[in-house]
Amino acid sequence: MKLNQIAHFTQGAFTNRLETFSSNVETSKVKPLSLKEFNETLGLAYRISYEKNAEITVPKEKLVPQLLTDTFSLILHTHTQKVALLPEKYSGLLLTNNFIKIQLTSDVDAAFFEWYFNEHPYIQKQLSVLSEGTVISLLKLSYLRDLEIDLPPFQKQIIIGKIAQLKKRKQLLMAEKSELQQLYIQQKLIQSINVN
Repeated sequence: MKLNQIAHFTQGAFTNRLETFSSNVETSKVKPLSLKEFNETLGLAYRISYEKNAEITVPKEKLVPQLLTDTFSLILHTHTQKVALLPEKYSGLLLTNNFIKIQLTSDVDAAFFEWYFNEHPYIQKQLSVLSEGTVISLLKLSYLRDLEIDLPPFQKQIIIGKIAQLKKRKQLLMAEKSELQQLYIQQKLIQSINVN
């Protein structure tokens, strides 16, 4: 089946079209979702050490729930072609035009689908065909709708989804352990110089 048979999609907004400086309309301040937060959720490296943390002011009437992050929808980054199920701490952030919100129907487990989309060879092969010949890899919404998917029974999805979440947590903890070991070794080396 095609992905559009089990999901609803919302393309993120261009912030320069949403932002307002007018005092004649009721406004809200909102922080856009960053690639740093997205990558952190997936345990991926992020090379830029400094990123803007600015909020923008938008008319309240344009700040619809479909443009905000939550804990039950998947978020796709159109350049990295990865999806993430964001944690609670990143709820309520504005989706910019580089992101697409995917709301799955009730018979698809979101944790399973995150793993299936990001790691299963069947999906990866389709994504590589779609990005062939392009200088900048970009997954368009029309391509996303037409992705062929093959889902197992719902109970099996739940089991696979839980295993995938535990695998991701283990990778994050191993990375943290490695970082702490490097800091420990560095500190010991510095102390050894100070002793002499």
